[in-house]
Amino acid sequence: MRGLNAIIVLIAAGLLLGCGEETSNKSDKLIKIPTDGYPVSVEESGSERVDTLVRQLVSQRPAPYRSGYSDPPSAVVLANRYSTPEVEAALKSLKEMGPAVFPALVKHLGDDRYSYSDVVAAWRNYRVGDAIVEVLDGGHYMHSGYKSRKTPSGSGGIYLPFDGYLRDRGAEPWAEWAKTNSPLDIQMDFIDWCIVKENKRGYVGEAQKKKFLENY
Repeated sequence: MRGLNAIIVLIAAGLLLGCGEETSNKSDKLIKIPTDGYPVSVEESGSERVDTLVRQLVSQRPAPYRSGYSDPPSAVVLANRYSTPEVEAALKSLKEMGPAVFPALVKHLGDDRYSYSDVVAAWRNYRVGDAIVEVLDGGHYMHSGYKSRKTPSGSGGIYLPFDGYLRDRGAEPWAEWAKTNSPLDIQMDFIDWCIVKENKRGYVGEAQKKKFLENY
């Protein structure tokens, strides 16, 4: 009987430890800061300089909150985005290199490692691929000036973002076109694409059409 009781006690202790470990792991995902940073590896894109800078876009400190987090209030009272000096320096260097390096850069659009965070209505974490889109869009992620609008079909048409334009054009062929064009040429092409999309969606009247096309 004593042996049976001892087995029961050991099983119960094991279950308690297991539950404690699971809870700890869940908590760790939110608050644990690795001492050795994140593993960084970047496939060759054809530009050693670009690949080196993309490595720097991977934050060596984790996001303090998950995307959508808004409590405590201090999490959404950020004057500037949450980013390391290394990430900011890499972004600055890539932007200064201009469209000539876009064919190498777009090869890293699928990199989903954490890069930096920002706050709009709540906390939002951005991946390396998002940081690359920031380089490609030249600081102009959208021109529509609205979150959504009414359309003749009754469905809301959400704003037209630069990464939607990029997907529609095809990132690699677009980058080959962009590398010999100026940032202004790229923005004008983006705007032309937006207007075509807006016209395809249609308008609920001339006043709405005038209002939204004026944004472009």
